[in-house]
Amino acid sequence: ALPIFQECTEDMCLIEGALEMHLGEFHIKMKGLVGYARLCPGDHYEVLVRLGRQRWRLRGKIETDDSQMWDEEERVFVPSLHENFEIKVIELRGLSTVLVGLVTCESSDFFTARPRVIIVDITELGTIKLQLEVIWNPFDSEKLLTSPGNTNTI
Repeated sequence: ALPIFQECTEDMCLIEGALEMHLGEFHIKMKGLVGYARLCPGDHYEVLVRLGRQRWRLRGKIETDDSQMWDEEERVFVPSLHENFEIKVIELRGLSTVLVGLVTCESSDFFTARPRVIIVDITELGTIKLQLEVIWNPFDSEKLLTSPGNTNTI
């Protein structure tokens, strides 16, 4: 029974790998932090978004007119069947840092047919939220160019 189980497990891993090649890409845009009473002009924040081994670290500042400036506004992630998004927000205070919050988001929530703004509660009470625009493009993946079966020429 053990060899049959191992063979089935190996077959499932192959099927998962083939499926993951066709999940496309997530285009994620930073829309900003929301926390009316908590965000003050001059505050600096660092946001780390992680999906498996893929990382996006960006730094932002709250301006005097309450607008936000981020050093990077968009990133592409390649989805995986078993990985969820981990989002960490840190307030930078001179030489010290303060953890604002660390949350995990189901990557399955990011598979949407239309562009969508996702609002994530960063603090337990929801006093600081992170807004991300997510665009799932199922056909925009470089891996699709090398997948088997796409060798037809016109």
